[in-house]
Amino acid sequence: MNFGRRRFSVKIVRNERKRLSITVHPDLRITAKAPAGYELKVIRERLEKRAAWIARQLDYFERFQPLPPERKFVSGETHYYLGRQYRLRIRSGDMARVRLRGRFFEVEVPDPDKREKVRALMLDWYSTHARNLLARRLAEYLPAFVKKGAPEPEVRCRRMKKRWGSCSGKGVIVLNSELVKAPIHCIDYVIVHELCHLIYPNHDRNFYRLLGRILPDWERRKERLEKVVI
Repeated sequence: MNFGRRRFSVKIVRNERKRLSITVHPDLRITAKAPAGYELKVIRERLEKRAAWIARQLDYFERFQPLPPERKFVSGETHYYLGRQYRLRIRSGDMARVRLRGRFFEVEVPDPDKREKVRALMLDWYSTHARNLLARRLAEYLPAFVKKGAPEPEVRCRRMKKRWGSCSGKGVIVLNSELVKAPIHCIDYVIVHELCHLIYPNHDRNFYRLLGRILPDWERRKERLEKVVI
């Protein structure tokens, strides 16, 4: 598809869903997920209507190119926790464990050359700290939403590649364990965003009005979150 002088390549995926969704990814890919019965003409029309928005999203993500290389889990590599950088230091030891000491992630393993073991230990450390931290931050905001009539959500925490969080129509909130790599104010933005969906499922005017009342600077938080390296 075209927008002015720009030409976009869009991957179209049809599956069992009720609505068409368009996503611009940080690596500049564009995907359109459509209900199985949608004709290509209808999908094209929707894409053309959203062309200006797609262009803005691409312009935004292009500011962060190239994306960082995939982690190798070797000594000296940089990893993040709560928005701060820490160097990975791998040592030989009888006990397999991860400790945050000063400006370092210290990983002890019997065989330091086994990167998959180091990777598994680091992911487990992040997952454990994510569950504890996200539960505490959620407890800070949830009571205010319950007072507004929001149902008590079922909350899950797991590692996701493409989303920081989601809220289903049945009130199930899923938070990305990778959020612990972001600053606290960004974590709070994701939590409040998903809690707002308990009251307003769609990103409509009411949704953003509620989000703005609770977090007046939500746009600044969102922009900072997009810079988080995972």
